[in-house]
This record gives sequence, C-alpha cells and structure tokens, in this order.
Amino acid sequence: MGAPTAPPPPADYGIDAPVAIRNLFIISGVALTVAVVVLILRQPHPLNIPLLEVGLAVGVNCSINAVAMLWYSKVSKLRRRERLLDLVPWRGDETVLDVGCGRGLLLVAAARRLTTGKAVGIDLFHNIDLSGNRPEATLENARREGVAERVRVLAGDARQLPFADASFDAVVSALALHNIPDRAGRRQAAREIARVLKPGGHVIMVDIQSTRDYAGSFHEHGLTELKRSPSGLITWVVIAFSWGSVRPYRVTGRKSPSPAAAPIPQTGGAAVPSAGIQ
Repeated sequence: MGAPTAPPPPADYGIDAPVAIRNLFIISGVALTVAVVVLILRQPHPLNIPLLEVGLAVGVNCSINAVAMLWYSKVSKLRRRERLLDLVPWRGDETVLDVGCGRGLLLVAAARRLTTGKAVGIDLFHNIDLSGNRPEATLENARREGVAERVRVLAGDARQLPFADASFDAVVSALALHNIPDRAGRRQAAREIARVLKPGGHVIMVDIQSTRDYAGSFHEHGLTELKRSPSGLITWVVIAFSWGSVRPYRVTGRKSPSPAAAPIPQTGGAAVPSAGIQ
C-alpha cells in the first residue's frame, strides 16, 4: 500500500490592508520611542508639549489597532463570515456573486453551502487591499476547501459588473466597496449590485464607511426589507480606537419579487479558468 495522501493545507485568506497595518506599527514604534526618550531625559514637557503623554497615547492606540486588524484577518473574519452567510435562506441551487471577493473569504464559504448552484467572484485584485491578492490564490483556497468545481473568478470593476440584469440569487460583499475612492463610484457599485440581483434575491454586505449610501441606493433600485446595523458587538470599540474613521456596519436587503428574471450570463469580464465551471 502506498503512503496515505496528506490533506491539503488550510485555506489562507490573507491579511487585510497590510500597508495600513505596517504603517500603524511604524507610527506606534516612533511614538513609543519618543515617549521612552522623554522619560529617560526626565523632561516630560519640552517646549510645553506633553510628548510623554502624547507618545504613549498614540503608540498604544496604534498598536491596539494594528493587533486588532491582524486578529480580524487571521481569526475573526473566519468566524464572522459564517454568521453573515447564515442570513441567507439557502436552498443550494443559487447562483451567488461576491463583489470584491479577494482571496475568496465569502465566495468559498458561500460555495460550501451550495449543491447544484455556483459562486462567482469578481475583484480588481489589488495587493494594497489584501496580501497576496490574486485570482490564483482565490482558486487555490476553493480547491483547499473542496469547492473548486462550484467557483468561478473574474477580474472586473464593481462599478461596471459584466453581467446581465437579474443574474444572481444572492450578492455578498465584505470590506470591498470603500476602496473605491469617490462617493459617486461607491453609489454606482451599489446600483450595479441591485441591477444584477434577481427579483426576490438577497444582498448582504459589510463595510467600514458609506453604508448609508449603499442602503439608499439599494432602496432606490427596488430592494426592500433593508436593514443597516452594527457589524458585531465590538463595533463601538473599533469606532473609538480608530478615531471614528472605521465604522463597520452591515447592510442586508431583498429585491422585490417579480416574475421576470434573467439567466446567468456565460461570458463577460476577464475570466480566470476555474476547474470546469463555464
């Protein structure tokens, strides 16, 4: 008998905002160094500036933020994705779109809940947003989690989704649209999500800003049962320690049912080969 086949390594969904984490650690290091130097020199208020207090406050705050972001990337987001996807009443035959799929965090988890359906991910695959962010890594994670045959990945822009109207039973998105630099572009992406969603379909998204705009765009384009709520119990702690720049909220909704529904298109965007799904 041959040696037993080793199981595939666990999926790796990367580190979110690696440049931001690096910069937070750098700022923390500089601030704490200044505080230590001031403490050694025993001049806590040179030039009447409370450098000791400022250095400690900035250093500790930035360290907490950086560690929290690492914790989210490696532990918390894996737990949260399941709770997020539990909000969809899955049948198993859905066609699901993940907008800003990255390395497949929601895409792969959604594919695991399907039987005859399929999951499509689209992203611009910028490494500044996620470490190792490339379509090959997404497909490898799908393979490691045993759903490669149900996953398809495209390179494309959320502001101009390469799909026909009413193509998807569910659309999900996590921490992606805030990377679009302007408000008009983010609202356009929300409109595109509403456009490609089938009547009766569900949308679930989480982001750190502009969630009121997303909900407004969804409402304008036929979504009902809209809810905007803090994403997790630690939201207010995150807001406080990020000086209000990070506001993680969840937006959910459902498109008003109607008889019309378009089939999922088979072409569009820059496709990446993916284990036989056409």
